[in-house]
Amino acid sequence: MSLRLPEPGSFEDLLRPVRIEVASLLRLSRRPATEPYWSVGVYRFDDPDPGRYGRFGTCYTTSNIEVAFAESVIHECGRFAGGSYEVPTVELTERWVVRFTCEGRKALVLADLTGAALKSLGLNNDISASADYLTSQAWEKAIHGANAAWDGIRYVSRQMNKGFAYAIFERSGLRKLRAEKLKARQVDDLCDRFNVTAV
Repeated sequence: MSLRLPEPGSFEDLLRPVRIEVASLLRLSRRPATEPYWSVGVYRFDDPDPGRYGRFGTCYTTSNIEVAFAESVIHECGRFAGGSYEVPTVELTERWVVRFTCEGRKALVLADLTGAALKSLGLNNDISASADYLTSQAWEKAIHGANAAWDGIRYVSRQMNKGFAYAIFERSGLRKLRAEKLKARQVDDLCDRFNVTAV
């Protein structure tokens, strides 16, 4: 059974907020100069209609480096072969941990699409686990349009289901604070934890 679509008037009052400290947000990036990277029309909670006037971008973040590694390095660059994930060496050695700031704000208010908050909307975790992004993008567009106070969405990471990921809306005012090269020891630890081999 497919997930329901967000019909106007059927969800707005059911959305539950969760506050996320801006200082906790991070991304693993190969191009820190381009951060925050605002995607449109490609990923799970992107604006589904990038050609329309007034389009907006989404920046995918987390507060957990393991979630970032699973989502950005393994998912985007790895393949499972011979009993482990094979990831090109450059994807491991050229990563930066990007941290963020938001002028005048310490926390962002996100619509919570996890746990009881998700179920109360008549949804399930297919919103963050399905390979079909049409429904999740429809929900993202509806939440973005429901109230300008929403800075984004919290959801369960598909690639690391013990952690949360955040789809931050461009209107949030998120800005890059700093970027630090991912240390070799951190890379080794993450590769051990996730069964990753550099190739």
